[in-house]
Amino acid sequence: MSAAPDIRRPRATLFHVAMAVLLVAAAAFAIIAEQVATTAPILARDVQVSVWLHTHGNPALTAFLLVITQLHSVLGVFTLSLIVAFFVWRNGDRLWVLSLALVVPGGMLINSVLKVVFDRARPTWDDPLLTLTTGSFPSGHATGSTLFYGFLACYLVWRMKSGSARALVILGCMAMVVLVGFSRVYLGVHYLSDVLAGMSLGTAWLALCMIAVRAIARRRDAVGAG
Repeated sequence: MSAAPDIRRPRATLFHVAMAVLLVAAAAFAIIAEQVATTAPILARDVQVSVWLHTHGNPALTAFLLVITQLHSVLGVFTLSLIVAFFVWRNGDRLWVLSLALVVPGGMLINSVLKVVFDRARPTWDDPLLTLTTGSFPSGHATGSTLFYGFLACYLVWRMKSGSARALVILGCMAMVVLVGFSRVYLGVHYLSDVLAGMSLGTAWLALCMIAVRAIARRRDAVGAG
């Protein structure tokens, strides 16, 4: 790859895009959370989706999605993040390591707090594929995968010059987030609204962290220049 631009001075357009993403994702989470908290009709649709997937599975798909969901557990996401952090550090992109340190641990901590606050019960089945006792809303797997793959997409797009390569990275990372989210609903441990809320939460926190690191870097530069 050729030399990448400076993270400390991203284009104003990218800053505005990050702000728009933050606002849209936060609004999406707020809407879903409000409907879940007030037992709105979204809950009936949640059950319909879960029941349909639970009754239309097959062993091969189940085995594949079990692997996907295990790889993206809390431990799995933190392990992947440490591996990426190592290579980012070796590339000399110290501010991106700071971003990753804020994005994944911070987002997962917020997710854990919200699980306690909402205390939503998970789907129950007579023949469960997985059995978990923690809160269902929002999905930790969906949040974690959005945080990790969202960061990875931002970093690789920043490093790359080719428009087609950037597009492939974005599509690939989005596909992984969707796959992880789908695995949680298919395996019967989350409702669709849990997953959508987790994705929205992860996206909002990712955008906020990117904006915050940019502000920190600009302030540091200003102090250094003074």
